[in-house]
Amino acid sequence: MSVFYVESNVESAKEFFDKRMIYRTDTLNPDYKNLTNFNFAEKHLYGRVNRHFVPILPRNYIATLKKFKVDGDGPTLQALNFVVDAFNDLQAQFKKCINAQTISKRERFLSTLDIYKAYESPMRRYTQHTNIYMETIGSLLKSSEGNILSFNQFIGKLLPVLQATGRKNPFTLPAYIKSTYCPMGVSGLVVEIADLKPFNDDEKITDFYNSLNWEFFLNACKEYGFMVDQLIPWRLVADIGSPFMVSYAAQYGLTTTDMILKHPYEGAHVRYFNNFKAYLLRLYNLSIEQNVYEGVLCSNGTTRVVRRRPYPYTLDGLNNKYDDFYFFSLYATIRFFEEESPFSEQERNFLIDDCLEIGRHDMSEAVDIFERIVNKTFDYRGSLSYIRERIKKLKQDAL
Repeated sequence: MSVFYVESNVESAKEFFDKRMIYRTDTLNPDYKNLTNFNFAEKHLYGRVNRHFVPILPRNYIATLKKFKVDGDGPTLQALNFVVDAFNDLQAQFKKCINAQTISKRERFLSTLDIYKAYESPMRRYTQHTNIYMETIGSLLKSSEGNILSFNQFIGKLLPVLQATGRKNPFTLPAYIKSTYCPMGVSGLVVEIADLKPFNDDEKITDFYNSLNWEFFLNACKEYGFMVDQLIPWRLVADIGSPFMVSYAAQYGLTTTDMILKHPYEGAHVRYFNNFKAYLLRLYNLSIEQNVYEGVLCSNGTTRVVRRRPYPYTLDGLNNKYDDFYFFSLYATIRFFEEESPFSEQERNFLIDDCLEIGRHDMSEAVDIFERIVNKTFDYRGSLSYIRERIKKLKQDAL
């Protein structure tokens, strides 16, 4: 076992803390601004939220994702097109220097820059998360007191569970994208050049920080617009604020950082809200017993057992019984459970009501504005005035 650095995830909590502090101190290097701690403050959400802290996903996959050139029969790996171009040039630079014998060719990971991991589908990862989470909630609701026979009963039992667990276990896609369950790779901005264990600090020091090519690696990454994760040094992250990375993005018409954030991405809520009912219907079906037996008191004082079946909803049936305003209110309520917001109950109700007013004209606009507010860090009153001005404008346009 290493004296100074973490090698195993079974070390005691005190040993882990002390050794991790030593690692962070030893790996600080102010000379390299692109060596970045992505566990610090808003950096944790880099590539997964826009400037308004609204969770985002890459869109138009065919147009914006591009495959890496991988030798042999390796897996198909992708990232955003300009990220692939920049990495290919970085990789070529390493090969050029290896051939010129200006850097060591014997480094385990910092000689040829092989790719081990890149873009991960956010929807696939979210589906894996919800499969487990929904099964758990469904079993919990089944075992709770009183059988569920209708959607109203289901929601009445579901909301207290989500209120108690939503902060740590996200239910909606936007909350999942911001959570620790969601990997940085969903942004399409990440390339990993090793397959080491993230907890093994001793290997990081040996194979990266003590590598003969380490400083060359940092300088080359900066030149091609990449940040290097201080805690996971084999993780390269495209710096969309770097003029070098923007120059690669410009080849695809993305000439500024704002354009990069806007065009290849869309709000996670855009895709999710349209499927929100389907997720609830699926969870409803996981939460009900197909046959419910209840005792009924007869007029002669005896009790007989009758079989009752939960109502068999379909998506069309839900749409006919509950309108979009109901589901938006439900969505907003759950999102408040998931976010650390300073809003009082009255402010939450005001926000939902104001967004519903916008929803009478454009429900997608209502969801957009709600997400911008609920993810904001500034004072709610300023946000509320913004909403009311937006409602006023919509009413004027309708005249």
